[in-house]
Amino acid sequence: MPRPPPLPSPSRPLNLDVTIVSAKHLKNVNWRNGDLKPYAIVWVNTDRRLATKSDDSGSTCPVWNERFVIPITLSITDASLSIEIFHSNPSDVPKPLVGTLCVPLKDLLNSDDSNKLRTFELRRPSGRAHGKIRLKLAIKERALPSQPVPDYYSPPSSYYYSTSSAHPPPPCAHHYRGYLPSPYTYSLPSMSPSPPYSYSAPYLGYYSGYYSPPPPPTPPRPFLDRQLSYGEGPSAPVDYSPYDWKPKGNKWARLPPAWM
Repeated sequence: MPRPPPLPSPSRPLNLDVTIVSAKHLKNVNWRNGDLKPYAIVWVNTDRRLATKSDDSGSTCPVWNERFVIPITLSITDASLSIEIFHSNPSDVPKPLVGTLCVPLKDLLNSDDSNKLRTFELRRPSGRAHGKIRLKLAIKERALPSQPVPDYYSPPSSYYYSTSSAHPPPPCAHHYRGYLPSPYTYSLPSMSPSPPYSYSAPYLGYYSGYYSPPPPPTPPRPFLDRQLSYGEGPSAPVDYSPYDWKPKGNKWARLPPAWM
């Protein structure tokens, strides 16, 4: 013996899945003017009513076959499904009522098959039964909205490049011949204890960022690099003069140094 389907949990939100299939033996309230053009209005809460299209050719045996999913916001023990069928005539206000149906939802708790066809009797405004309607009804648990999935992938923080390296390069590193340093960070081997050699790039104007100041000028040689000027004495000191001047009569004569 097959087990009955489990009842929906009352703690979870529910939906009423209803399909208005067709009707038959309806009262033709338009018999004086022609055929019946019926349409159906369905609701669970009075503040939200849904309607089918009118069947202009079916007359008293219309076929709609329209499906609706209605949220159940009231207690299922107090809520009910209501259907009203009217004749569609733009000139008639209010619309002529053909028949009504009211089904308590607690009678549908054991039904979760939305493909099962059910037949209900319609009632006239006087309360008399007139006509039948075919429906597919099922009470289902409302699916909870799923969490949105981000459309991007956040890599771990270690994947990002950081400009602050844990091992900065030693301050004695130089850029050879003005070439740019490598963008990758790595640790240089330990330097030898000998003092580093200073080097000035030969193309100082090529990379202004690596300009080295020129070496200080060489101090002038104190005695030998001076030039003679007319009217002045010898450029070298007297101690370094290769000749000594001695008076000789009315003229001065140069005597060779003592070491010659």
